[in-house]
Amino acid sequence: MSRQVLATLLDQACDAALEILSPTRCAGCERPGALVCERCLHELRLIDPSLSCTRCGAPFGSLVCTECTPLQEGAAPPIARAPERVLAMAEFAEPLARMIRAYKDAGERRLAPLFAEMLLDTAEHAEAVAPERYGGILSDADAVSFVPATASAFRRRGFDHMELPAHHLCELAGKPLLDALAKHGASDQRALGREGRRREALGAYEVVADVAGMRVLLIDDVVTTGATVTAAADALIGAGARHVDALSLARVVGGS
Repeated sequence: MSRQVLATLLDQACDAALEILSPTRCAGCERPGALVCERCLHELRLIDPSLSCTRCGAPFGSLVCTECTPLQEGAAPPIARAPERVLAMAEFAEPLARMIRAYKDAGERRLAPLFAEMLLDTAEHAEAVAPERYGGILSDADAVSFVPATASAFRRRGFDHMELPAHHLCELAGKPLLDALAKHGASDQRALGREGRRREALGAYEVVADVAGMRVLLIDDVVTTGATVTAAADALIGAGARHVDALSLARVVGGS
């Protein structure tokens, strides 16, 4: 018996033992039996790419998006020039919100391949049903990159939460993975409002790979105000990328 086969058998035995001691529960509802149950998958509030705002990914923004258009004098300006398009799979609501928290904060890394499949399906579906809006968002990309975690978040979690889904997405789509960005600063933006996020994101990203002339698909888990993906995409454009789109699992709707 080879060492590789032995290692595989040992891994399977460990997984079986852990399943007996601590059975798998749904990351969305805690029901035992599956990592994500069929009920939770059916309860996702999917965003229709034919109706969403291509600028920020919010649902029902195909004509006028209140997330991007200032509603009153002194309101925040519209999202900046990059990314060119933003596509989100679903609204940031339960059970998806619980799934994302289980992955990021509870370390349920088994969700990474599922998230990659969700991102792939979202992009392929958008290209098929709304080609005039999202055509080529994945198929024409030269590479896939991801919004990186801060150094403090990496130390706390022990992994970069978007690197794993990006890796699996590239394997599924046959695209190269480009680890192009480094993030400076250490604050958790989840506690910040719209203006705080914009200020925090300014100058936060450094491009550490050659992106000259490339079409890049940038992925993230949640788009809240668009400040993070805008800053990351602007950094890529500033470093010579020809085109940047963004793809996320979730879009916060009506957030502050």
